[in-house]
Amino acid sequence: MRASRIAAGTAACLLGAAAALAVPPPDEKAALLQVDERFSADAQRLGVAEAFARYAAPDARMLPAGKDVVSGLEGVRSQMAGFPKGATLAWKPFHADVAASGDLGYTLGTYELHAKDEAGKATVAYGKYCSVWKKQPDGSWKWVVDVGTSSPEPK
Repeated sequence: MRASRIAAGTAACLLGAAAALAVPPPDEKAALLQVDERFSADAQRLGVAEAFARYAAPDARMLPAGKDVVSGLEGVRSQMAGFPKGATLAWKPFHADVAASGDLGYTLGTYELHAKDEAGKATVAYGKYCSVWKKQPDGSWKWVVDVGTSSPEPK
């Protein structure tokens, strides 16, 4: 009896490990890259604050530099409400990966923030980001964690 339980437990662990090592279809990675690219395009079309709110999951978290963690849709809306008027934020993902389960993934990319300083002079800031995405019950991807850091101008 004990040996059959051990064998059953071992088999269950091996099946679980095999499932965890399974590779998601390549089209899932491509789909996630496309979602992130649409997110950036919508930030240009709808505005940064609106796009961030539309693509955020209800349990989204932002990790803004020098500030506390921002949590939930209302927190995201509040954080993004302070986005400078007239400024634009555009980004381009360069890598995506999706868990074998197909319900969690991440994108990496670079961004450009175009704004004006207090004197009205045009400025450009550069950076990189990581967004963690979770597939929602309706099959759409929504970001659950977003973090960006500044970088020097790309060469």
